[in-house]
Amino acid sequence: MMYDLIIVGAGTAGCVLAERLSRSGKVNTLLIEAGARPNSRFVTIPAGFPKLFKTQLDWAFESGPQTAVRNRRIFTPRGKMLGGSSNMNAQIHQWCHPADFDEWESAGAVGWGWNDVSGVFREQESWIGDDGDEVRGRTGPMIISPNKNCSELARSFVDAAYSAGFKGTEHYNGHAFEGAWVCELAHSKGKRFSAYDAYLKPATGRRNLEVVTGAQAARVEIDNGQVTGVCVLRNGAEQVFAANAVVLAAGAFGSPLILKRSGIGPEDELRRHGIDVRFHSPEVGENLQDHPIVPAVFGTNTRETLLSAESIGSVLRYLMMKKGMLASNGVEAFAFIKTDLSQTNAPDLELLFVPMEFRREFLEPPQVHGFTIGAAAVKPLSRGQLLLKSADPFDPPLIDFGIFTDPDGIDEQVVWEGIRISRLIAETEPLASFNTGEIRPGADAADREELMDYAARELQTVYHPTSTCRMGSDTNAVVDSRLRVNGVRGLWVADASVMPSVPRGHPNAVVAMIANRASEWISESLF
Repeated sequence: MMYDLIIVGAGTAGCVLAERLSRSGKVNTLLIEAGARPNSRFVTIPAGFPKLFKTQLDWAFESGPQTAVRNRRIFTPRGKMLGGSSNMNAQIHQWCHPADFDEWESAGAVGWGWNDVSGVFREQESWIGDDGDEVRGRTGPMIISPNKNCSELARSFVDAAYSAGFKGTEHYNGHAFEGAWVCELAHSKGKRFSAYDAYLKPATGRRNLEVVTGAQAARVEIDNGQVTGVCVLRNGAEQVFAANAVVLAAGAFGSPLILKRSGIGPEDELRRHGIDVRFHSPEVGENLQDHPIVPAVFGTNTRETLLSAESIGSVLRYLMMKKGMLASNGVEAFAFIKTDLSQTNAPDLELLFVPMEFRREFLEPPQVHGFTIGAAAVKPLSRGQLLLKSADPFDPPLIDFGIFTDPDGIDEQVVWEGIRISRLIAETEPLASFNTGEIRPGADAADREELMDYAARELQTVYHPTSTCRMGSDTNAVVDSRLRVNGVRGLWVADASVMPSVPRGHPNAVVAMIANRASEWISESLF
């Protein structure tokens, strides 16, 4: 069978593309996903997402040794299911900062400035808050809710940030922002509302949309510079699906790996793995970025922390009313701050507030009542890369985030400044009344060596990998500003990998925006 279009990857971008491109009924569309359906109860329970880590619904990637943090390997969960990571993230909805997109355009992504993209954010959301903010969308498919189950601790964090001098703009979505807020969430009626819920589920009954799960994409088939289909490994055998066009939506790790296995990438690396070079594209897999974060953990005198989330009372409250701790998204509040180290007029630091004791990358449950403030560099200058381990599609990639490798050490300094500010806020009322003392790294840990020893144990990323198939107008860009892969006809990439730089904040809505814009251009090319 010949398809008009194949979409590879059913995460946020793939769900948006599948719905948008099949909507007219004219495009015979195949959506290919390596994972399964989101069949775990911990997908819909907002606070349950850490229980999905290192399960069959998680790619469970791990970086190579990060030399700046004593050769620590960084665990990086990614959703392996329909809906992808939108089914296992902290559900924070954020347009990110206008400066992010103006910086993209300045870097060569023509037509991606704030004025070009802000309307798409508005159209794709359905904000059910009652704050009357006129820039917000009210009729889009992505249901966005105020955090109605926010803890008293999180609200105290926001108030303490104000008192400490970090009160800023009234709103963060749709505006240039700085300050502290309780997070807006992709929630509906006390449950997660992911890209799968917003886009793919409503489209699955369409005759012109076929969804195939359990299919690991091996490579894109190319003949004389033109895409002809996709080869997958399924049920122990190779299977080729033929198509006139293909769009990769497999994320910042998956899409560059598929390109490389298809012969599109740095020619030396491809030849090293015995892959025929179709097109030398030197930046495929380069430019990897994420937000490095170091948590500061404090004890508390209240039992209203997520340590109590699985108590009988909490479970019954959620089962009967879809309220309470299990309806929490975990990261309930945040602050965005422009430090003196900032090289732009927008924030370079994020503080993430979690009303529980954070332990080992969320892989261990809390043991005591506490709260955590994580300090993240949201405009990182460090760059990493993604390499093939082999030509085998089932081999995980070699991931190097390049943590703290920027030559002037700005990223590290921003994080340590964040730890200082986290301590200040924790000691400011009203949060100070709940604070019984710093557990980790400990109030005595102040100099660089002590903090780096702590980072070697606790540093991670915020799970926002981007930029490995950078778009731009220069000859080294992997895709052009309409997301067409340079060197191959009929092939696009539309996911987090095309971002020229990681945005300031939580980028699920940004990925959806990219896919919504791509769907218009791809549709135009098919007719």
